[in-house]
Amino acid sequence: MPVLKPASEFGRCVPPDSQYGITTYAPGWDSAIAFREGDPNIMKRVVHIYPRFGPFGPVGETLRAICAKIKTPEGHGALYFTSPRSLDAVRAHSTHPNRKEKVLAESDLGHRCVDIGGVRIYLVTFPAAKTPGVIGAWQNPGIGVSIRLAEYLHKNIDSLTEVDFPNGSAVPPTEYFPQGEAHSRLKDRIMGLLHRAAIEPEKIKLQTKDVFLYQTGMAAIFSIHHALLQYRPGSVAILGIAFHSTVHYIQENSPHDYEHFGPVDPKGIDIFEVWLDEQAAAGKDVSYVLTEFPSNPLLASIDLARLKKLSEKHNFVLVLDDTVGSFANIDVIAHSDILVSSLTKTFSGYANVMGGSVVLNPLSPHYDGLFSHWTMTFHNELFTADAEVLLSNSDDYLARSVILNRNAAAMANHLQRLAEDTSSPVSKLLYPTCLPDYDIYKSYLRRPTPELEEPGAGCLLSIDFESVETAKAFYDRLAFYPGPHLGAHRTLSFCYNTLAFGKDADEAAYHRSYGILEETIRISAGLEDVQDLLDTLDDALVAANEVKEQRLQAPTTVEAVAGTGVAS
Repeated sequence: MPVLKPASEFGRCVPPDSQYGITTYAPGWDSAIAFREGDPNIMKRVVHIYPRFGPFGPVGETLRAICAKIKTPEGHGALYFTSPRSLDAVRAHSTHPNRKEKVLAESDLGHRCVDIGGVRIYLVTFPAAKTPGVIGAWQNPGIGVSIRLAEYLHKNIDSLTEVDFPNGSAVPPTEYFPQGEAHSRLKDRIMGLLHRAAIEPEKIKLQTKDVFLYQTGMAAIFSIHHALLQYRPGSVAILGIAFHSTVHYIQENSPHDYEHFGPVDPKGIDIFEVWLDEQAAAGKDVSYVLTEFPSNPLLASIDLARLKKLSEKHNFVLVLDDTVGSFANIDVIAHSDILVSSLTKTFSGYANVMGGSVVLNPLSPHYDGLFSHWTMTFHNELFTADAEVLLSNSDDYLARSVILNRNAAAMANHLQRLAEDTSSPVSKLLYPTCLPDYDIYKSYLRRPTPELEEPGAGCLLSIDFESVETAKAFYDRLAFYPGPHLGAHRTLSFCYNTLAFGKDADEAAYHRSYGILEETIRISAGLEDVQDLLDTLDDALVAANEVKEQRLQAPTTVEAVAGTGVAS
């Protein structure tokens, strides 16, 4: 079978080419580093990108058109949003001490408000030179304008009217977006998937009213964070690895305390339990705990039963993110108070729309308080056109899940055999079925059904190599589509740890202490022929093997490394 060959140009999305593409084809380890550092030579070549990374493409085009219409100050940049609460998010981020030399003063921020085609938009302006101190307020909460909304606004730009907003005070209110048929059907679909093939059907009592939709998965977490700090003020903890935007946002916006616990094996939970007891002894409440099941990119499966007991003992809200395992495969809502998912990933599956969901568990001891809070404070910010695409994309969600499970498992099994061979450049394979905690993951698999006869471990796997050099050689040769994202129709590869956690040396060292290694390559299986995927892996492994052999043959004596020591 043939080795795959990417059919995209640098900076464009995976096929089919689309103005709504959210992936970026950026081959090469060095390209990823340059991307992380914001190298203008790389960034100017980017056409498609995850919309949360910044206002690129149509989103940026519409923003510039709005700024031209309202004549924002020369030399200033801007960001735009559909919610007035975004203004506080921008202010909090840009003036936070963690911005260090990039920090802004409140006086640097300007505020404008416009109506376009029946949509109210809030803008924050700032000196363009200070963009690096502001852009995280777009990236981390995930509440920026979507591509389809930007397209709609651009079509209606001539209807723009400015709303009085003197000195950024007396923020004009908004009616947000109406929820239409697509929203209702999308919530029905999510509810149905959570009831489908449940392990214990009597423990699944949720209704459509318990499902809330968001414009991105990060926006869902952003909303959870602020809702729970109001519902139950206290410390916040993350167990295991979480997406770096999640970590950074929660860390900076937890006024009572924030703790991160890297290992989620039994010893790791022991340490977490000691912390809980210390908090209780000091009279401090824990607001909520967030964990992924399984985690990205370590694919670790935490003991949910033990975690649920701890949540009941200490009365914190347990938030589970099941994005990687996915609705189709795992049934975990009974062990959560809140289930959060990125609909952008496997659920949508075609890398052309963003979305997120929050589901409240009716059997949670916190349900009455949480449901009351959500119904009073929730506002829909998922644009109708995005909801419609999420709905149509997910029509074949279960059928795609069958293929994604099969392809990921085949690659994992293939690589696991190499990991067991000490002569191989692969030192460890990270996939639920290949890890010591698989029995935990397995206990949450849904029952087999005709449409999904063998619920599996999802699309994501990670490969630890014996050195950064071999990982780089493998990545540079690997003919998948390199770039961020997971759950797409095409197989993706990414030096995720290097990009997400490698910029700050102290942060990288901390995460390395529990397994987040620079020499790791993450792969998200797509829908291609399974043998093509294996052949493509083998082709890249040739390059990794060659580099390992070169390393083994390199001189290792002090004299060879240091030279003769004779000055000429």
